[in-house]
Amino acid sequence: MTESEIRALTRRQLVATAKEKQVKNYGRLTKDQLVDALIAVEAGVPPAAKKAARPEAAAVNIPTAALRKEPPGGWQERVEETKYYTGPVEKRWEEMPTEIPVSYGDNRIVVLVRDPWWLHAYWEVSPQQVTRGKQALGLSEPVKTVLRVYDVTGCDFTGNNANASFDIELTGMASNWYIHVGQPNASYCVDIGLVSPQGQFYTLARSNAVTTPRDKMSDVVDEKWMSTKGQAEKMYALSGGFRVGAGSLELRQLMEERLKQEISSGAWSGAISSWGSGAVPKRQQRGFWFVLDAELIVYGATDPSAKVTLQGKPVNLRPDGTFTARFALPDGEQVIPVTATSPDAVETRTITPIVNRMTK
Repeated sequence: MTESEIRALTRRQLVATAKEKQVKNYGRLTKDQLVDALIAVEAGVPPAAKKAARPEAAAVNIPTAALRKEPPGGWQERVEETKYYTGPVEKRWEEMPTEIPVSYGDNRIVVLVRDPWWLHAYWEVSPQQVTRGKQALGLSEPVKTVLRVYDVTGCDFTGNNANASFDIELTGMASNWYIHVGQPNASYCVDIGLVSPQGQFYTLARSNAVTTPRDKMSDVVDEKWMSTKGQAEKMYALSGGFRVGAGSLELRQLMEERLKQEISSGAWSGAISSWGSGAVPKRQQRGFWFVLDAELIVYGATDPSAKVTLQGKPVNLRPDGTFTARFALPDGEQVIPVTATSPDAVETRTITPIVNRMTK
């Protein structure tokens, strides 16, 4: 091959040709290095002679202006070249900064919700902002710094229309604080500021508004759940009302309370007779009713380090290698393949129980 023919090849063709010509380390060479190596092979010169004369550092320190223009051969080949480049880099990681700055010169405060009763605030205020605040209030050292917590539930807060507020005096060089609000399901906004002896307040930074979650189940029940007698009984059954210990006691009590109100108002007249401890829906004229269901428990044991799947889904093993799976058993045939794979993935064993349920 002539030199012009070699230079006309793509990188992929150069790699294939270099492999055929038994060029050493051809997979680590850039396109230009592959061209030089093949030209040297065709000329009968050892590739190392020309490789040593070529400056490897030419592949780095590319001017920014050059990066804006597509290089010869396109960006794809340039990217492929960098994958195999092993030359020097512009800057070693040891030389990069290893410490996080103490501050960034910002004036901001951020509030996060921890739970229904607590908030967490963190902030940064520049010395220049503190100086401006002192000048506005005509203060000198010492200065009283506070967090002013606003209850902004249900309002578009503008700074002076909060439902209520309270102050927390900050001490030392604090940059964060846990705030006890004591009111779940409410919205809050926090200012960090300076307070003069006369009670004047200067805001250094204002936070985002957050809302604490409720600390109990919602007392709002969607009315469409109660549109028919059948839907109400289905909800009651799902909550465990027809099976002792199978559901949420709180949900049952809430459902009973709301349905009692509906019954007393006449909206459910004749649909449900009574709800409460020991009470059951009026399903027949005599008040007698009967409910039956079935569940299936599959259990076993294997090597604690093995992998077990049940119907294709992974099963968590206990420390001793035992496992238990419990699920509903509807009518019909249930095929339940259980597969265990040894820790080294060499052996696999499958046991397939087949269960039939027919309800009359």
